[in-house]
Amino acid sequence: MLKGYFSYIRVSTQRQGVQGTSLTEQTAAIDRYARSWDLRIIKRFEERETAAKTGRPVFLDMVKSLKRGKAQGVIIHKIDRSARNLRDWVELNSLVDLGIEVHFANEGLDLRSRGGRLSADIQAVVASDYIRNLREETIKGMHGRIKQGFYPFPAPIGYVDSGAAKPKELDPVRGPLIKKAFELYATGRYSVLALAAEMYDHGLRARSGQKFSKNALNVCLRNPFYIGLVRLRSMSETFLGKHLPLVSKRLFDDVQAVLSGKSVKKRIKHFFIFRRLVTCGSCRNRLVAERQKGIVYYRCHTRDCGQSPFRETRIIEEFYDVLSRIEFTKAEITDFEVEIRRLENDGPKEAERTKQELALMIKRVEARLEKLADAYIDGIFDRETYDKKQQTLISERLRASERMAGLDAEPEKIAGSLRSFLELAKSACLSFKRASDEEKRELVEIICSNILANGKSLIFELNSEFQAAHDRPSGLSGAPFRDTSRTLAELLKVFKKNPTSVFTSKTPDILDQTPRKFIPQRPNNPN
Repeated sequence: MLKGYFSYIRVSTQRQGVQGTSLTEQTAAIDRYARSWDLRIIKRFEERETAAKTGRPVFLDMVKSLKRGKAQGVIIHKIDRSARNLRDWVELNSLVDLGIEVHFANEGLDLRSRGGRLSADIQAVVASDYIRNLREETIKGMHGRIKQGFYPFPAPIGYVDSGAAKPKELDPVRGPLIKKAFELYATGRYSVLALAAEMYDHGLRARSGQKFSKNALNVCLRNPFYIGLVRLRSMSETFLGKHLPLVSKRLFDDVQAVLSGKSVKKRIKHFFIFRRLVTCGSCRNRLVAERQKGIVYYRCHTRDCGQSPFRETRIIEEFYDVLSRIEFTKAEITDFEVEIRRLENDGPKEAERTKQELALMIKRVEARLEKLADAYIDGIFDRETYDKKQQTLISERLRASERMAGLDAEPEKIAGSLRSFLELAKSACLSFKRASDEEKRELVEIICSNILANGKSLIFELNSEFQAAHDRPSGLSGAPFRDTSRTLAELLKVFKKNPTSVFTSKTPDILDQTPRKFIPQRPNNPN
C-alpha cells in the first residue's frame, strides 16, 4: 500500500496568510491535482515565510521527513512556492535523486526526465533572479525614502507610524518618557540597568510590555533618530529626517559622553568643596583633597612634582576675592534691570529677525550639501572626506534648526538667565557665606570652569558670563569701574549663544531671595 504524499503551501508574510486567499487557492489547486492523478495526501505543511530566505523551519522539517521515508513524495503548488533561492532548490533536487517524487500542481513537469529537470532548473533560476532583482529594487526604494528624510521601517519607541511616505509622529505617551530617559541618563547618576528600572517605574515599557533590557535601552540612547536624523547601518551616510526631533543635540551629545564613560559620576565617599576642581599647574593632574588633624589640604600626588599644597581655607579666601570682583554696584543693577525689561518687551521682534537670518543660513547649508554630493559623484572627494564634510554640514543645519525652533521662547530664556545671573552676582559673597558646603560647591561649579594651582598662586578660570563681569574695568581703588554698557554687551553675547543657561539646571535654593546689602570687598573673616 502506498504511503501517500505530503502537500506544501507557502506565503511570504503573516499578513498574506491571515488576510489573503493565497493559501486557500494553493490548497485547492493541490487537491485538484491529487484527485486527477489519484494521489492520497497524508499530511499538509503550511508556512508563512519568504522563499528567498534559507533555513525555513517548516520546509526543512518536510524535507527531513521525506528523506526518512515518511511519505512517497510531495505536491507543491508552483516552483516559486517551494524555493526562490538555489540552495533550497538543490535540496528538492536531492529528493528526486533519492527516488522521492516531487510534483508541481500548476506546472506539468516530469522531474524524472532530463528535459523536465532542465525546464524546472531554468524556472528555479528565473525565480531566484526575480527575488534578487526585487530585493535590489526594494533596497533602492528604501534608500530613496531615507534620502528624502523618511524612515521606511516601524517607528522607534517614542514615535508612531503615520503612513507610507509620511514622517513619524511623536507618541504623546511614550515620547515624553523617552525624553525623560535621556535627561536622567545625561546626569551620569544612572547605569543603563538602573535607568531601565527607573523608567519602568515612570511607566515606560518595551513593546512586549516588559521592562527595557539593557541592550534595548542602550540602542535607544544611541539612536540619532531622536535628534531628527535618519541613518541605517548599511548606509554610512546620515540624512536629515522629516520627523520632529524628540531631544536636542546638546542633550544627545551629553548622553553619548556618558555612554562612552567620559562623564560618569562616581559615588563620593568623602565630601570636599573643591574636590577635583583644582589642577596642578606643573603636571596638569588634579590636586587630591585630604583631611589632616581637622584641616583640609589639596595636594598634588604626582611623584617629583614640586607643587605646594593649599589649605582649603586659603582657596576659600581667594575665591571671596573673585566673588567681590563679580558683584555689581547699585547703579549697574539698575542698568541690568532696565535691559531685562527691554528684552522682555522687544525680544519677540529680535527673535523674528534672527529667524529670518537662520532660515537663510539653513538654505545656504542645504545648497552646500547638494554641491558636496555632486562633487562626490564627480570624484572630487574620496568617501572619508565626503562623510566628514557631510557630517559637519548636517550638524550645522541641525543646530540652526534647533535654534529656530526655540526662538519663540528665547527672549524669555535670555531674560530669565540674565535675571538669575544678576541675582547671584549682585551679592555673591553673601550667598557663598550663607550656603552649606554642598551649596558652596555648586556655586563654585557655576562660577568656575577650573582652578589652577601655579606655585603658591591660585588662578581662577571663570565661566564666560562671570569672566565678562570679572574683567570689566576697575577704578583707582580697585573697585569695579562703571562701564555697564560694555559689560552688558558681553553678557548678552554669552546668553544669546546659549539661552538655556547653567542657572536653569541648578537649584535656586543656593540663592537667598531676600534683599541683600551690597558687599564690595571680601569680608575680613570669611569663615
